[in-house]
Amino acid sequence: MSDLRAAANFNLAWTMLIAEECVRLGIEHAVACPGSRSAPLAVAFERCRGIRVHIAHDERGGAFLALGIAKASRKPAVIIVTSGTAVANTLPALVEARMSRTPLLVLSADRPPELLDCGANQAIPQSQLLAHAARWSVSMPCPTAEIPAEYVLSTMDEAVARALGDAGSQGGGVHVNCAFREPLAPSEQDWSRSWLDSIGRWTAPRNALPWRSTIAAVESVVEVSAPLVIMGRAPELLRRSVAAWRGTMLADITSGLAREGTIGADLVLRSAPPDGSNLALERALGVDGIVCAGDAVVSKRVAAWVARQQCPVEIFGAGDPRVDASHRAHAVHAAPVVFQRSRSLKAHAGWKRALACATRAAHAVIEAERVLCEPTALVEARDICASLPHGTMFYGSSMPIRDADFLAIAPPKGWAVGSNRGASGIDGLVATAAGHAVATAEPVVAFIGDVSMLHDLNSLQLASEVRTPLIFVVLNNDGGGIFRYLPIAKHKDVFDRCFVTPHGRSFAPLAQAWGIAQSAPSNRKALASAMRSALRRGGATVIEVSCTSASSEKVRESVATAARAALAKEFA
Repeated sequence: MSDLRAAANFNLAWTMLIAEECVRLGIEHAVACPGSRSAPLAVAFERCRGIRVHIAHDERGGAFLALGIAKASRKPAVIIVTSGTAVANTLPALVEARMSRTPLLVLSADRPPELLDCGANQAIPQSQLLAHAARWSVSMPCPTAEIPAEYVLSTMDEAVARALGDAGSQGGGVHVNCAFREPLAPSEQDWSRSWLDSIGRWTAPRNALPWRSTIAAVESVVEVSAPLVIMGRAPELLRRSVAAWRGTMLADITSGLAREGTIGADLVLRSAPPDGSNLALERALGVDGIVCAGDAVVSKRVAAWVARQQCPVEIFGAGDPRVDASHRAHAVHAAPVVFQRSRSLKAHAGWKRALACATRAAHAVIEAERVLCEPTALVEARDICASLPHGTMFYGSSMPIRDADFLAIAPPKGWAVGSNRGASGIDGLVATAAGHAVATAEPVVAFIGDVSMLHDLNSLQLASEVRTPLIFVVLNNDGGGIFRYLPIAKHKDVFDRCFVTPHGRSFAPLAQAWGIAQSAPSNRKALASAMRSALRRGGATVIEVSCTSASSEKVRESVATAARAALAKEFA
C-alpha cells in the first residue's frame, strides 16, 4: 500500500483511498483520459501499485476499452474522465455494460458546487447524466476532513458490489462523480493526517483487505428435465455446468458453448418454416419443454420458434434487462443458478439429427467455395486460429455475428467468444476488442464490418499499444450490407445513399497512420497466409477483405439451399 500520510495534499489522500480500495477489491485495470479536473484521480491511479493504467485520448474509445477488459476478465475495470462532455462520451459503453451486465466503473471529475450552473467553464449538470444507463450513480462531495475516511472506502465498496451485481441486483456500469476544488495537481499543501486515524484497521501494516466485503448470493442447483436447453451468453458457473450437457442444447454463438452438435439452430429453422412446407421436420423438432438460459440469442428464427411452441418455457438468468421478447415464459428465474440434469434426461432425437445434417451440408458448401467473401473469410481465419490453444473470437454486432451463428461457424476449441450484443451497437468495437486483448494477453481476432470500423477509427490508437496478437479482419463491402435484408431495400430512391451509405474507403492504408501492420488479401490462400503472419508477429494487424454483398449473399443462399435439401432427404 502507498504511504497515505505522504500524500502531497488532501485531494490526493482522498483519491489514493479510492485507488487503493479498488485494488483491494480485485480491480486490475484502469483507463485514464486526459483532463485537468480529473488530475487527482489520474495521479492516484497511476502511482498506485497493483493496478495497470492505460491511456486513451478520447473518452468514448477509452470507455469501450475498459468495457472490453471487464468483459474478458469478468472483473470491474475503471474509466477515469474529466468534467463536461467527457462524461457524456462514456454513455454508449455504459449502455452496453448495463445490457450485458458487465461490471464497469466510470470515475468522473466534476466542478465544485459553487462553479455549477453559473457560467463557469466546462461545467455541466453531470451528476445524474448517466443515471438511466448506470446500475448506480453516486456523487461524492469535494474532499474535506469533515467527512470521515471510511465514507470514501465504503462508497467504493458499494460501487464495486453494484457493478458486480453482488448488492441484490444485476451487474453493470456504475457512475461515481467526484467533485474537486484546487489544488488539482499533486502540489504540496498541508493537511491533517489525523483524518486517517479512524480507518486504522484498513491502514494496518500488511493488511490487503477491503474496508467492507459484500457477500453475493450463492448459486442454487436446479435439476433440468426439459429436453431442450437454449443457451445464450451466461454467467461462467452456469456455462460450466452445461459444458458437457447430455441433453440437447442449442448454443448461441455468444454463449461460448457453440460447437459441433450444439450450433446450427438458425440454419435448421430456415429449412423448417412455419408454412408447413416440411411438416416431417417441423414435427421432429417439436418439444414438450424448453429451458432458455442467459442473454437473448442472436437468431430471430430461434426466438420466433420458441414463441410458437405451446410447451412450458422457463427462463434462467434474466432480470434486468428482461429476456422474454415473446412474452411466452411460464417462469423466470433471476437468481444465480447452476444446472444439473435429471436422471430421466435424454437427448432430443429430432434436433440432434437436424443439427448434424444441416451443419454437415453447410460446411461442405463453404469448404468448396473458392471466392473470398464474408462467410469464407470467417471460416478461413477460424481454421488458422485452430492451431493455437487459446484466444478470443470477437464478432461485430451486424453481419459478422449473424454469419457465424447462421452458418454454424463455431470458434476453435479452447477459444472464447466476445461481442457487444447487449445493446447490439456497432460503435466501440475496435476499442472493445483491444480491451479483450489487454485483459487476456492472448490472441484476439475481431471480425468487423466496414461501417463499424469507420465508427471507431480513433480507437486504432488504443489497438496500436497492444502487444499480443490483435487482428482486425475488416469485411469491407462498401456500406451497411445488413440493410439489404430489410424492407427499406425496396425503396431505391433513398436506399443506397441513406442506408447502405457507401463510402469508397480502404482501411489497410489507413492503418499505416497508427503504425499498424496491414494487408489486403484477394483470395482465401492469401488470407490464410496473412493470418499466420499476424499471429506470429504479434501486436495489431488490419486485414482488409474487400468483397461485394452479392458474393457473400450467394454463399449464404448456397448454404441455405444445401441444408434445406439435406434436411428434406433426412426427414422425408
